[in-house]
Amino acid sequence: EAGTSYGAHAPNAGAGGSQGGPADVKGPSYGGDEDKDDEGGSGGFGNPDEYGFKGAGCEAAYVQGGGTDDGDGDGEEQRRRRPRSDDGDLPAYRSAAVGNFKFEYLDHTADVQLHAWGADLKEAFEQCALAMFNYMSPIKHVRLQESRTYRMEGHDLPSLLYAFLDELLFVFATELFLAASVRITSFDRESFVIEAEGFGETFDRTVHEVGTEIKAITYSAMSIGEREGDAEIFVIVDI
Repeated sequence: EAGTSYGAHAPNAGAGGSQGGPADVKGPSYGGDEDKDDEGGSGGFGNPDEYGFKGAGCEAAYVQGGGTDDGDGDGEEQRRRRPRSDDGDLPAYRSAAVGNFKFEYLDHTADVQLHAWGADLKEAFEQCALAMFNYMSPIKHVRLQESRTYRMEGHDLPSLLYAFLDELLFVFATELFLAASVRITSFDRESFVIEAEGFGETFDRTVHEVGTEIKAITYSAMSIGEREGDAEIFVIVDI
């Protein structure tokens, strides 16, 4: 089934049985610069030790993300054994989804690749934002006590996705606002403008689990694919 894909590269193979993006998402490809590995970015927290963040990498955040682990060590294996697409469930490359969310973390040398999906690009963007927050601190522990509003602009879909995530990361870095729910209220695909709301609370290391610091969003291997009833995103972030 044909679709549209925006980005520079095919996604990398991932952990937990993940196999990159679907081979049948086809169409014109543009956006994303393989040389823009660390362009822009919010700079994260400055000194991660001040807040106790550690460079644990993908495996740590994958376990932190929740799921069905009941303490006996079987939870991760159960997630890895989720039925494939021929069983009417998640296709193989989405088999490491965190809990009931529509995102997973894929291995990448020195960094981590966020993979998010949804029924449309709006939902995929929202899920990608949650993947970013969850990597820094498991959002299952975050209470919806405060809110923030955001407005981002781009010149195409890849730059809009970059601006979207970068703005959320900037507010997190400057205000320590950790969102456990992100809702896009306006998604203008002609002017490439997003307006969104985030719901959560201020990060407190005495209350919230400490994950891995995300320093910046990158354009490296960024991929945005969509077809009728389905959309997905791959974004590499600098940790």
